[in-house]
Amino acid sequence: MEPHTAIVVGAGFSGLIAAEALVNAGWDVTVLEARDRVGGRAWTDRLPNGALIERGAEWVEDVQVELLGLCQRLDIALARTGMSYHHRTPVGGPPVTEEELAAGRAALRTLFADLGDEAYAISVAEAIERLDAVEGAKVAFRARIECTSGAPATELAAWHLLHLASAPEHVDSPRIATGSDAPTRALAALLGDRVRLSEPVQAVSVTAAGVTVRSSQGEHAAAHLVLALPQPIVVQEPFGSLLPPAVLAAASAFGVSHAAKLFVPLAGNPEPSAVLDTRRDYWVWTANQGDDGLRPVLAGFAGSKPMLELLEVERGGSTWARSVAEVRPDLDLDVDNAGTQTWADDPYAQGIYTHVRPGNRPDDALLRQRYGRLVLAGEFTDDVWSGFMEGAIRSGQRAAHLLDPSLPPPAAAQH
Repeated sequence: MEPHTAIVVGAGFSGLIAAEALVNAGWDVTVLEARDRVGGRAWTDRLPNGALIERGAEWVEDVQVELLGLCQRLDIALARTGMSYHHRTPVGGPPVTEEELAAGRAALRTLFADLGDEAYAISVAEAIERLDAVEGAKVAFRARIECTSGAPATELAAWHLLHLASAPEHVDSPRIATGSDAPTRALAALLGDRVRLSEPVQAVSVTAAGVTVRSSQGEHAAAHLVLALPQPIVVQEPFGSLLPPAVLAAASAFGVSHAAKLFVPLAGNPEPSAVLDTRRDYWVWTANQGDDGLRPVLAGFAGSKPMLELLEVERGGSTWARSVAEVRPDLDLDVDNAGTQTWADDPYAQGIYTHVRPGNRPDDALLRQRYGRLVLAGEFTDDVWSGFMEGAIRSGQRAAHLLDPSLPPPAAAQH
């Protein structure tokens, strides 16, 4: 078996990043993707009114150095939105001022620093009860974390508060101008026919002699295997039995987060804005497309199974859109043409990303090592940027480096 050969399963950010790095180092690589498109949970689409929408990953942060570097390398522009991913005006809960929210965030940073390793032992709900802040700030913070992390606060380790504690105070958040899946489309174009779409994997064998993968289209052989898959998929067959028991246990320790996105066509020309409904754990926003002005769509994100059930997401976007119309009566919303995107019902995702449960800190370092002919990739394996495109990119770089140490590992993470 030629030693510098690899099969990569999954053509999202992580799989394509790993594949491109290996190809550039002279490897023979085949990428197998079950879907009929690349990008995985990064998926850009358009509404009938022409508005770009992101059915999955969307936001870019200025400290996400690998994502920014990738876009620069591929000559893909970013667009400023005129609003902040981090700043969401809370509605529906106890009154709270901007000054009280800022004081609450400062108190949260102090609390998080004091918690230390206890941040993995107790829940977000317990930590917020300890917070020295007004009730309106506590309610807003709980809703924000439940929304973002995709699970009730009682089921989330307090570690998830880092997302809020480390958030910058004032930013104009960017996103990828031509769509979040643009980098994956560009990478796939570079890889050419090495990327095989609509080819789900049915069986895998890893032996001392090499790797054999049977797909819906035939059989592939190589010396090495990269599993660049979401956590719910990698722990199932035919992949779970390939993992050493300790690695399978570490991967299985995560909770699976559930969320949905909402898209409501928008008329008029309102200002960019972001509002958090603290009663239903969703936030909605209107945002610019760089210098092109406002995108003609109101977008929303709701997290946790109980809230998705409350919003009747499984029945479409009408209940959620009517709720938004009450929260944002100032907007001219086409509620009748609202749509949603869910991921729990996607057989190749089965959730939006993962979360850490209280009292059950995963040994995630095990996910970032090489095991003979096998390495893992995927955003959930990253220790800092799990759940983000940045984490997926870093995991792909790490997987390629593990197989070929001449390739660089990801840069030191910032948060």
